[in-house]
Amino acid sequence: MCGVVCFVVTDPSDDTAVLERLIDYWTPLAVRALAEAGVFAAFGTEPHRVDEIADAVGVDAATLGRFLRTVGTAGVIEDAGDGRLRLTALGLRLVPGTTRSLSGLANLKPFELHAWAEAAHSLRTGDPAFPVHHGTTLFEWLAVHPRQAAHFDAGMRARTGTLLDIGLPAITWPLEGTIVDIGGGSGHLLQRVLADRPGLRGVVFDLPHVIDGAREQLPSELDGRVEFVAGSFFDGVPGGAEMYVMSNILHDWPDHDALRILHRIRAAIPPTGTLRLFESVLDNASLTGLGVQLDLHMLVVLGAKERTAQEWRTLLQDGGFHLDNIQLTPGLSWLDAATT
Repeated sequence: MCGVVCFVVTDPSDDTAVLERLIDYWTPLAVRALAEAGVFAAFGTEPHRVDEIADAVGVDAATLGRFLRTVGTAGVIEDAGDGRLRLTALGLRLVPGTTRSLSGLANLKPFELHAWAEAAHSLRTGDPAFPVHHGTTLFEWLAVHPRQAAHFDAGMRARTGTLLDIGLPAITWPLEGTIVDIGGGSGHLLQRVLADRPGLRGVVFDLPHVIDGAREQLPSELDGRVEFVAGSFFDGVPGGAEMYVMSNILHDWPDHDALRILHRIRAAIPPTGTLRLFESVLDNASLTGLGVQLDLHMLVVLGAKERTAQEWRTLLQDGGFHLDNIQLTPGLSWLDAATT
C-alpha cells in the first residue's frame, strides 16, 4: 500500500529497469505537463498538500495526485509527512528562477511534440519532421501562430537566462565600443553585459515583430545606450561594430544556412572585430548527454544540428573566420573568432 508517491527499488542487475527507462515517454511528458501548469513553481521550496497546489494552479486535485505519483518514480518529489509533498533537490531544478534551473527545457510545446511523432521521417531522410505534420517550417509556422510563438519565446528566454547565469562569469567583455547582438530577441544578453560597463553600447538586431516587443523591455537605465534595428540576418546586419554576438542562434540552422548568416556578418564586421558565439560544443563533457539529445531535437524540428569543436572550426573557416578560442562552461560555450 502506498500513498501519492511510490518509490520502487529494483534489482540493478535486472535489465528490465533499463528497458523501462528507454521506452518511457510518459514520465517526460508528465513532467512537461506539470511544468506547463505551474506545479513546480507553486511547490517552490516548501512542502504542500496536493489539494493546495491544485487550487493554486487551477487543476483537478485527484488527477494532479496521479501525475505526481508518476514523476515521483523519477525522484523529483518526495513524501514530507503529514500528507504533504515536497520537491527534491532534483525537482527544484524544474522551478523557474532557481540555480541551474532547467524549467525552460521542460516547457511543453505540443507543436514540437507533433514533429517528434514523425521522427522516423528524419531517420529515413535526414530532413526535419516538423513540416510533415505542420506543412511548413517551424519559424514560418510560428510567424502565423502568435500565441504559440509567445510560448516558444518564453521558453527560450527562460532557458537562455539560466545558461547566461552560468556562462557570463566565464568570459571577459570589452569595457567600451559597440556590441551587436544578432538575433538578440528581447535584448536580455546585452542588458546583462552593459549593466556594469557604462562605456559600452549595444545594438539589438532581430526581426521587426521581435524588435517591437524588445523596445518595451529595455530598463530605463540603459536608455540611450541600446539601439534596436529590425531586419533579417539573411539579408545583412548592422556594420562597423567592435564585437558581434550570437547566442544560441546558429544551432537553429543547417550548415548551408549558417554559412549564409556568417557571410553577412563577415561583410559587416571590421578587420579588427570579434565574432562571439554562445553555443553548444558537443566535445564539452559536462554537456555530452543533453547536447546529443538536443542535436537530434534540432534535426527533427529544424533540420539543424549541434556541432563539435571541429565542426565549429570548419564552419567558421568556410564563413570567413578563424576560431581563436573556446571557453567551455557547464552549459553552453563561448567561441571567439576573428576575420580571416
